[in-house]
This record gives sequence, structure tokens and C-alpha cells, in this order.
Amino acid sequence: NLYWTDTGTDRIEVTRLNGTSRKILISENLDEPRAIVLNPIMGYMYWTDWGESPKIECAYLDGSERRVLVNTSLGWPNGLALDLEKDKLYWGDAKTDKIEVSNRAMLGCILQKQVLFSGAALCLGYIY
Repeated sequence: NLYWTDTGTDRIEVTRLNGTSRKILISENLDEPRAIVLNPIMGYMYWTDWGESPKIECAYLDGSERRVLVNTSLGWPNGLALDLEKDKLYWGDAKTDKIEVSNRAMLGCILQKQVLFSGAALCLGYIY
């Protein structure tokens, strides 16, 4: 399946790779949905919303059991990466110029959040 966020329509959708069975999973209480990552092993999806009240949320892949994971100290969270092996969720924030990480991503909960980089730049494959 292919999952995506649509900032124009404020929705999260899914379709089969051949374009059939398109479905809107989440269309309420989204302001500016941006990045999305999936954990197919545990059946979760995670996304950023950088609207009026920026946040990072998760739900099951069918859109059920939606919950907010992070909603403090965020500006424009717009990049997500999931480390399945180490059970961590990483995100970049274009407004605060930070890359942050949390633990316990597999369980859909954030127990601890920390800043990895602040004011970082990328040059020739290296983060400065």
C-alpha cells in the first residue's frame, strides 16, 4: 500500500500500489499534515502536523486509535524517520532548526524526548 498526507485537503490517505481501493483514513482535526512514516511490523503510522498547534501523532494503519505523541516545543515538524531496530522516532523541525528523537516509538508512546542537533546543516553527506 501507499500512504500519504495531503496538506491541500488536510487528509491522510492510502491506496493499493495499482491505484485501486483508495481510502481516506484521517480527515478531521488535521491542520497542515506533512511527513508520514510507517511501522508495518507493529501496524502503526506516524505523521507530523505543523499547523496552528504543531504536533506529531500516530494511529494504526487503518486510521483507528489515533493519538498525539508530541505537542510541545514544536514549530514546523516536517521530517520523520523511524528506527525499527532501536525503537526510536526522529524528526526535523524547520522552524526551531532542531533534529529530535524519542524512544518507545514502537509502542506508540513517547517516554523521553531529546534534542540531537540544533542549527544543523548538511554538506556533502555530513551533518554540521
